[in-house]
Amino acid sequence: MKYFIDSHTHITNENLDIALYQEDVKKAKAAGILKVMLVFSDRKEIAILDKVKDDPFFDLAHGFFPCDVDRLNDDDYAELEKLLIEYPFKALGEIGLDYHWSPETKAIQKEAFIRQIKLADKLGLPIIIHAREALQDTYDILKAHNNRRKGVMHCYSGSLEMAKEFIKLGYYISFAGPVTYKNNRKSVECAKAIDIDYLLCETDAPYLTPVPKRGERNETANVQLVYEFIAGLRGMDLDDLKKKVAANYERLFG
Repeated sequence: MKYFIDSHTHITNENLDIALYQEDVKKAKAAGILKVMLVFSDRKEIAILDKVKDDPFFDLAHGFFPCDVDRLNDDDYAELEKLLIEYPFKALGEIGLDYHWSPETKAIQKEAFIRQIKLADKLGLPIIIHAREALQDTYDILKAHNNRRKGVMHCYSGSLEMAKEFIKLGYYISFAGPVTYKNNRKSVECAKAIDIDYLLCETDAPYLTPVPKRGERNETANVQLVYEFIAGLRGMDLDDLKKKVAANYERLFG
C-alpha cells in the first residue's frame, strides 16, 4: 500500500498563512499522504473552510479546545452546531480536558466536554479527544456519557492499562511524534501492545515533531516517521500497518 493517513493535523492555524499551508499540502502529497483529518480548534480558522470543504484530500473536524471553553457562551455553541450541520465535518473535536495549561477551569472544562459529547451524539459524529493530565476524569466522563459513534484519544500518552479501558468503551488510540521520543516508555509500551484494530497515527502538526526531525516545525508529511517507528515496534511490515490504520480510520470516520 503506497499511502499514509494523518488522523490529526492543525496545518491551518499559524495565523492562516496560506502560502505555508499550501506548501504543507504539496509536501504531504509528495510524501504519499492520501488523507488528512484537518482539525479546526480556533474559530478564526473557519475562514478557510470554503477553500478545503470540497477537497477529497481533507476530512474536517471542529470543536472547542478545553483551554478556550471558559470564554464561550450559548451563542458560540449554537454557531458550532450550525457549522457542523452546514459543512461536511467528519468529527467533533478536538474536545476534552487539559489540566496542565488550565487547571483553574476544571469544572467549566468538564461541562463543556459533556455538552459537546451530547452534541456529537445528536449529530451522529465521532469525537476527537484531548486529555492532558486528565485521563481518569476523561475516562469517567466518556463512560458516563455515551457517544454512539465513539471517537479517538488523540496524541495518547497514557499507560497501556488505561488505553485498554478506553478501547473497552469503543475508543481508538492515536499516536503522534512523542511515541518516537527517547525514554517515552509508556507510549512505546502502549503502541507496541494495544489491539491493532484500534490504532491510529497522526502528526498534530505543526506541533510534536517526531524524531529525527524533533526541534523543527512539524508538518503532516512527517506522519510516515510515526508509522515507521510503530511498525518497527510491532515487528510489522510497513505496508501492513498502513492498511490496518486505513481500515481503522475508515471504520471510525468513514
